Amino acid sequence: MGDSFAMFDWLLLAISVYVLYAGIVGKGRLYSVENIKEGMEEEFKQLSRKIYIFLGIAMVINSGASIVRGMLYAYQEITPAVGETDAVYAWVATRDLGAFKFMTIGVFNIISYVALAVTLGLIVFLVVKMRQYVDKNAQAKK
Repeated sequence: MGDSFAMFDWLLLAISVYVLYAGIVGKGRLYSVENIKEGMEEEFKQLSRKIYIFLGIAMVINSGASIVRGMLYAYQEITPAVGETDAVYAWVATRDLGAFKFMTIGVFNIISYVALAVTLGLIVFLVVKMRQYVDKNAQAKK
């Protein structure tokens, strides 16, 4: 595709590394949630760490698959336009894949879609869990 997609993939990789790092270390802005119910702070932090670790792994796989796909394949013109016929474009391997010939565009797309689905599922799960741990009346008490 284009360089803008490659830059976006690298940005997503940087964000995913941060999420994974925050999950492993247990510190960072991701843990700055206000109004957690009293006595449940440690339980919430432990659950958040687990979710962030799996979320970071899924995000690294998603962005990594896109970056590697961009390094190994290019969308190129196969047949030029002649007269009334349109040009034909397809994904073409830019390198000899050797033993990894099974890593086609379809395989990279499946990996990316599955990782994206897991990422979105974990984000929804995290939001649902956050709502269970947040004291909704804390803001009114202040």
